Amino acid sequence: MPNNENSPVDEGLDVKKVLAELEVPFPPDQVRWRVMNTSNDKKRGQIVPYADPRAYTDRLNALFSPQGWTRTYRVETMNNITRMNKGEAMITGKVLVTCTVMIAGIGSHSGTGEEWADDPNAMTAADAQAFKRACAVFGLGRYFYDFVPPWIDLDQNRQPRRTPPLPVWAIPGNWRKGMRPLGRNGNSEPSASNNLGANGANGTEHAAVSQRGPSNDTNGRANGSSIPAPNNGHASAVTNGANGGAGSELDTRILQMEAAVGAVLYRNILREHGRVNQPKLIRELAMKQKVLRVLESAARGLGRLAAVTQRLDSTTVGTLLAKLQAPPLDQIADMKTLEHVVLGLEELAGPNPPHAA
Repeated sequence: MPNNENSPVDEGLDVKKVLAELEVPFPPDQVRWRVMNTSNDKKRGQIVPYADPRAYTDRLNALFSPQGWTRTYRVETMNNITRMNKGEAMITGKVLVTCTVMIAGIGSHSGTGEEWADDPNAMTAADAQAFKRACAVFGLGRYFYDFVPPWIDLDQNRQPRRTPPLPVWAIPGNWRKGMRPLGRNGNSEPSASNNLGANGANGTEHAAVSQRGPSNDTNGRANGSSIPAPNNGHASAVTNGANGGAGSELDTRILQMEAAVGAVLYRNILREHGRVNQPKLIRELAMKQKVLRVLESAARGLGRLAAVTQRLDSTTVGTLLAKLQAPPLDQIADMKTLEHVVLGLEELAGPNPPHAA
């Protein structure tokens, strides 16, 4: 289906503007989710977003016309490779594909894809992977690499029971307004943790705690991650310190923050800033401190969220969430979304009314 949210590029636009338009995320209805890892009991899975190759083709056609770009492929094979499949060794091969995308007036980039030859869709999968990787060098689909893969419940077929809402920055309209994922503030936008920590909680953190309690489902957090603890093979004073008394105290404080911010937001912050699923796996003391600061900022943000929603009616709140294409308040799963929702609601509510003497 053609992408109606693409803006055709006129000949007068310069290369910089064209490349900026390529970077715009796909419309939400073109985003799909794939299960990459599962917990030991197979009830939870870690999913990543992607788009069909046709969405990439539609974007290129809309911006450059079908005559304005081309793609070429080179296919190679490797034979007699031993792989483990369901616990058994088997002799197979690999299909290797190199795709080169050329855009008239801009240049060309290549990407590679591979798949096991015993897969009945090996060529299709390797073709798509190579094409998307070549497009990502131009910026098209590059934003998928900025997602923090969430853990969600799976059905009996090991498919997501429901798909998570996209972060607000991954909506085309919001991207064009300058919203970016944490760590990619190309417009010098302050980070979510700084903005949410600026005003403090003003005594409202307890409201946030009661609003978002801890989750009883820990499979995705304890059992399912394939992300190893950072380890470069070198011991250091900082690493040793993280495993000592100071590190243990920080671990305890970090664990206590799960009740304050909710299980989903807690896990996402831990993965994004600590690259682990449990604080005890963080080797560096400085990184533990950073994770704790972000969690404390999230708690302050949730406190501000609880305070401002008491000053607004549900219709106003719902209208802003729809405008930002943000999830319901109790399903906010990342700091960037929390920041935009809090700041938007506070702007609507206006300054705090003066307290009576």
